[in-house]
Amino acid sequence: MYKWHVHSAIGRGRPLASDFAKVADGIAASLRQFSLSASRSAEDKDGPRISRSQKSAEAFKEVSALAPTPARGIDARSLAAKPPTFSIRRVDGGTSFQGRGGGFTPRSRGTLQGSARGGAGMRGRGRGGARGRGARGRGKARTPQKKAAKEKTDDDAFLEEPYSEEELAYLEMSDGGFPKDYIPETSAESLAKYGPAVMSSPRGIHESVVHRMMIATDNKDPSFEHASIHLARMEEGLGTLFEDGEQKALTEKFQGSRKFMSLPERSRNAIMQQWVAGHYRPPGTPMKGDVVRLARQMTRRNETYLPEDADRFERKLTSILPPQMLANSRKAASKPLATKSPL
Repeated sequence: MYKWHVHSAIGRGRPLASDFAKVADGIAASLRQFSLSASRSAEDKDGPRISRSQKSAEAFKEVSALAPTPARGIDARSLAAKPPTFSIRRVDGGTSFQGRGGGFTPRSRGTLQGSARGGAGMRGRGRGGARGRGARGRGKARTPQKKAAKEKTDDDAFLEEPYSEEELAYLEMSDGGFPKDYIPETSAESLAKYGPAVMSSPRGIHESVVHRMMIATDNKDPSFEHASIHLARMEEGLGTLFEDGEQKALTEKFQGSRKFMSLPERSRNAIMQQWVAGHYRPPGTPMKGDVVRLARQMTRRNETYLPEDADRFERKLTSILPPQMLANSRKAASKPLATKSPL
């Protein structure tokens, strides 16, 4: 700091007194400036100056601290990935193992140099030396023959065996019907089931009545049916027709303690008058104002109304009608019934 003042005073060759005075003044000014800078540095508490690389490192740390750390969630790919597997195989034999051949000697981290891939060294990927690392072998895994045969047998168990000729025939008949030998029936009872409905003889009258009863009960098939079918028809209110007396007895036994409901005598007589004798009430158009006849015609068309139900409804209707309407209904009721000749 004082070098410049001393050189300037000696080099110019001026009188020493004046020059030394100037030198002293310059040194004093320099000391004052130094003391002022030191005091300001003490007040500001300035430490040693930091290099540019240190400033950059500190700025990077501050910015990294400000950034929020992302929440660590569950990665679906890591869940789906297979865990790492390690296979350890024991090699039977002596102390000498077969290597890959060659005389390449890699660098070693230890003090000793070993041949990791030499002809007499252990088969693997060593780094050489005392601290060398061995690697996984590349030998082919052996599968026992018994296990392979068992797996082949299990695979064959899932194969479907082809159907035999008898099974194929059964499947075909289950779809198209089973064959049945024809046995001709010429007895009187068997022929009575398929007899024509012609009332030319006592037998024809019986067949005609049976035919009409089959139509009324929706039992057009003369074949034998199970007792449960007959009971279901009776519960629905349609009625049923038994094939013979034996089938009726079996149905009664199958039913248990319940008894069959039969038609009253009046309904039977009305059915016989219509089906056998051919007497029936003509379905003519009722006259204007004849409410009773119109109601009688509607109840006759309704299959849920039996004759006694229709009579009960007619009596209730006549009890609430005015006398004028009852007179018209009595005139219509006084007309004779039409008669149909038997076929």
